[in-house]
Amino acid sequence: MKAVTIKGKQYIPVNERLKFLADNFSYSIESNYEYFAERKMWVVKSTLRLKKDDEWFTYSGMAQEVESGNYKEVNFTSALENAETSAVGRACAMAGIGIDAGIASADEVSKAINRAEVDEVGDEKRMYLLTLLENTTYEERQKEQLAIKIDNIKFETDYEKAYTTLQANQIQDKDRIAMGMNYSQTDIKKTLKNLK
Repeated sequence: MKAVTIKGKQYIPVNERLKFLADNFSYSIESNYEYFAERKMWVVKSTLRLKKDDEWFTYSGMAQEVESGNYKEVNFTSALENAETSAVGRACAMAGIGIDAGIASADEVSKAINRAEVDEVGDEKRMYLLTLLENTTYEERQKEQLAIKIDNIKFETDYEKAYTTLQANQIQDKDRIAMGMNYSQTDIKKTLKNLK
């Protein structure tokens, strides 16, 4: 089976586990699911039956996925399908298929890493954005409105957009000096020297 390297470790994708099944066993897979509307979450249980030495064995795997509110993410439309893929991969792992590096499949590990990268931004990052906001060219009323938006930032992608926008609107040193803002005489001389 072809492995995928993720953060220095080898993982087997679900499609490779399924190819191995098809090439080596008679088998069947059945998936059952339940939807929890209050959490927008799908839970899937996949049951793998495979024949080894004229005897049938049964293995199961469970997985869950939460629907995304971001149309750019796969779980906006395919949370159920993702949960089933993971559940099938785990059922295969319970049968000993593709577990050289661990039970988790490459698909599951990638999703976990991606989730971590887009998961909630902490207070420290929001505070940094508020600090940047103070030194922008926006008017006070705009700053107040943007501060409210910054308080509501949850995901890394939104943080990056806000960071880029705030960086582009920072007050330049020469403008700060012209406005007499927070600069000592030494800072002013240094800046003026750099502008020549």
